[in-house]
Amino acid sequence: MSIREEWTVTEERLRREAGSLGDLLEQHRDRISPELIGGRGWERLLERARELPPNLAAFPFGFELPLDERRPGADLGVSVVGGTRAAAFFDEQGRSGDADPSTRGVHRLLDATLPRESHLRDVVGRKMMLEYDIESAPPGARPDPGIFLQPVERPIVGDRAGPRLRDIEVVLDAMAFATGWELHAAERRQVERLYRALTPDTRMGSFGAFPARERGFRLAMTGFRTTGDIIAFLDRSGWPGEQSVVASTVSRLEERGAFLHVGVHVDVREGGLGPKLGLSFFTRDREPKDGRYWLDNPRYWTALIDAMREEGLGLADK
Repeated sequence: MSIREEWTVTEERLRREAGSLGDLLEQHRDRISPELIGGRGWERLLERARELPPNLAAFPFGFELPLDERRPGADLGVSVVGGTRAAAFFDEQGRSGDADPSTRGVHRLLDATLPRESHLRDVVGRKMMLEYDIESAPPGARPDPGIFLQPVERPIVGDRAGPRLRDIEVVLDAMAFATGWELHAAERRQVERLYRALTPDTRMGSFGAFPARERGFRLAMTGFRTTGDIIAFLDRSGWPGEQSVVASTVSRLEERGAFLHVGVHVDVREGGLGPKLGLSFFTRDREPKDGRYWLDNPRYWTALIDAMREEGLGLADK
């Protein structure tokens, strides 16, 4: 059985299991600690997820948990893969006249990656990630998701000579097409500067935007192994924020051996890079030699959780 045939079988089973992704999540509610998601947090999550098809659970999905906030709630991230039944849901919704900006954007990207000769498809494949900021949205709001593309088919590895600039332009053009924004020359130059600030052992991990929000692109660079690597990159990229805060946070976790490498997330706006910075800590490479992904074995991630607790980077109960 091919992987696409396996997808079809799994999607069909999930469709018979529940009427929506929200209904499916509710069935597994008792598997998640109420310290993490509970009460109104669950209700908001399920309310939004009930608008999504259950077969989205055939592909990677997960929760973003605010470990530093007392209120138990979470944001939701899902994968959309072109050619699947779940993707057909967004295609159908995107064609309707009352589709929200994000759904129209997903539909446009699915169309753009459909031809086999598509340059965009050569770089990112037919998969995208959607991020529903449910917990961080104002009460009563219906959050439209952010859209993220990842250069997984042809990774964009750092090289100051700039051999992958054409691939970057193609992905940026696709994000502009999805959001309906006109891409400005200053934004292109800023993204090019980010790329040239990378070293050969780092790469551009994702390109994202929230079509329903204030204009801006969110880029993630991955593969930084030390605090010094990150600070040197921020220097070269011209990030305007407080480097000392970043250095102190990362260095303390580095001293504890809490991570293998780090991702850096920055916002690109018309006037340059935004002052906020996101950090992602990875405790294993994406393809471990032992054949098991790091989530399967707690010994790969407990050092990070323990270090975060000891450094006061989250509530102890969470």
